Amino acid sequence: MNMIDERKVLDFYLEEMDKDSIMFLKNKPWYKEEIAAEVKKLKEEKEMHNKIKICKKLWKVLFEASMSSIDSDRRGYDDLFQYFDEYVNFEELIFASDSFYRDHTMHCLWVYFLGEYIFKNEEFKPFLHKYGKGNEGFKQFCEVAKNSVHKDVFKAFLEFDELLNESENIDDALRCLAALTHDLGYPIKKINSINKNIKGILPHFGIKNYSEFDFSYSDIHDNLIKDFLNLMCFRFNFSVDAGKKGDKIYKKILNLDKHGIIAGIKEEEFLKLSEEDKEVLMENDVKIDLSFDYSRHMRYSKDFENYQHGIMSAFLLFRKLSVFNNKQFSYVDYKTLKVDKHDVISLGTLVNMLEAITDHTSDGFQMSEINGSSSFLTFIDELEEFSRISRANQNRQYINEFCKSNIYVEDEYLNIDFTFDNTQIDNLDPERAFKGRCKRFLTLFNIRELDDNLKIRLRCIGNLPYDNNVYMLEIRKKFANITINGEEKSIPKYLKSKQFFTKEEYSF
Repeated sequence: MNMIDERKVLDFYLEEMDKDSIMFLKNKPWYKEEIAAEVKKLKEEKEMHNKIKICKKLWKVLFEASMSSIDSDRRGYDDLFQYFDEYVNFEELIFASDSFYRDHTMHCLWVYFLGEYIFKNEEFKPFLHKYGKGNEGFKQFCEVAKNSVHKDVFKAFLEFDELLNESENIDDALRCLAALTHDLGYPIKKINSINKNIKGILPHFGIKNYSEFDFSYSDIHDNLIKDFLNLMCFRFNFSVDAGKKGDKIYKKILNLDKHGIIAGIKEEEFLKLSEEDKEVLMENDVKIDLSFDYSRHMRYSKDFENYQHGIMSAFLLFRKLSVFNNKQFSYVDYKTLKVDKHDVISLGTLVNMLEAITDHTSDGFQMSEINGSSSFLTFIDELEEFSRISRANQNRQYINEFCKSNIYVEDEYLNIDFTFDNTQIDNLDPERAFKGRCKRFLTLFNIRELDDNLKIRLRCIGNLPYDNNVYMLEIRKKFANITINGEEKSIPKYLKSKQFFTKEEYSF
């Protein structure tokens, strides 16, 4: 079975470009030509230094093409690109300070390319069947209304449906941007590692009085940080103020879920609408409400306090780019909102990007299905291993392949195999890597509420002189199990943690 590697995902991406299926590149031959040229160079390049140079250029072109397709305001691009250059230079410093540090410059690009390989590949569709389907009931209603004699009655709904279609067309750009930028805040995480190296050197020169490099935000930043957190926690809701009569009619023709969201249409009742009913409904318009997700605000505040690199990456974008403050909207209270509907779609997409970047390192983030940008980015980030360069050997040489990866579908399971066979890396430990994956997956996925289609087998396969074991984690709805060479292990005992359950407890 062929492994998934750089060449495979790049070839797939080039094919998708030829099909014109990358929405943010449609009708933009100048971007397509430049991106295709750089991708082909990257596919053939062997030297690590040259690969990084290509990746730096490719990152900027992809960012420009995808972000400008959402909003034409380019103020801040130069500032962000300058930071990215510094970020790449700083990463070389981190490589020197931490022998087990692994590349992030190229990793961000590979997360994007691997994500497109999985998202656009028919083989993986069953695991993504909930992706982007949050408005399915509303769209079903609009489709019926559009083709009925009641079309004029629901004009406002149909106009909003067109806006939703616009937002779907920029979803490709959203996935690209989230992948490219999700680790920009990573240097903040490595400051302690650099401090540790400095602390080991200075005493040899008789220097005993020194202070570690430290940082904190001053009071002057409070308002900006507060605005940033608030923006990510606002929710735009579209509703109809129909009055008692109108509500009664809507309940008669619509299927609503427990949250009052349209889940479908009662077509037979819809077609029987009377003239009196239509007169009542003609007076209604779709309006925009604003709500505030306080639980999310608490989670993100904690992430910011801990300098999680996901939220720091999002904050960097918020500070650098003008697209986050060029939208004109105001409110008196959460129910009285003045905003252009087109601005809501583009701003909602940008906020969605910030949320995805933040959620991928947020301690409180958990998912039961791959249904949107946060869950998709986080999952793909966990899968991307084939490009992770490290310097984890005694000769200080760069190791290009930490492990081999294979991702495939078998027996209705998404199978993820990581094969450890690189003898160049000193003390490579498949079991240690496996335990880390188990802890991450069992924390990240809500096992008891998992979507019925989402079944995962993750294996770390030792192919080394000292380790030929097969370590396997299997999860599906109300089921989790760890085995080594087919022998079951007690999950909390094996992981030495009380926060995980036994196989039997997960089934309750």
